[in-house]
Amino acid sequence: MSLPEPVDAIAQIAQRLAMLSCRYMLTGAVAAAFYGRTRATMDIDILIDTEGLELVAFAKAFEPEHFLDIEMVKDGFARLEMFNALPLHGGPKIDFIPLRNELFELTKFERRMTKDWHGTPVSVISGEDLALSKLQWARSSMSERQLADVRAIISFGAVEDVEYFEYWVETLGLHAVMEASRATRYES
Repeated sequence: MSLPEPVDAIAQIAQRLAMLSCRYMLTGAVAAAFYGRTRATMDIDILIDTEGLELVAFAKAFEPEHFLDIEMVKDGFARLEMFNALPLHGGPKIDFIPLRNELFELTKFERRMTKDWHGTPVSVISGEDLALSKLQWARSSMSERQLADVRAIISFGAVEDVEYFEYWVETLGLHAVMEASRATRYES
């Protein structure tokens, strides 16, 4: 059985979220491709606004290609914690991350952009917010992969609003992680 093309999977996800009138934002490694950083990944990370979403309709929207356990969806909606859509016939796993009522989370969500993904409009995190999010993810693990992603995103010119970026590095206490990103030798 052939795996769905990543182009098709992202377009399909965007179309289904649009049908649900779900406000969302592509983030993570797949979003980095919009800013020149490509690497192999086995999942698609999507921040979603769960406000007003009907959870059963949400879960059913991804059938028959993906399985969403309704109890995991319900728990994810209630606790604002990540839950997954698992592929049934190959293809990427989807990690849904509910939007939390935190200043940086709300700010980056409001700054999302609509970009063209092979003819499909897709809501994508800004370059600045993607780099900041990856710094946050790397803070606890010091993941060389995340650190290299940040360095690449910045070197590709995706951090255009330097003042905004520096403000959040300071506010979120990310100086040490930012320095580690500059020093990483990890390339892939």
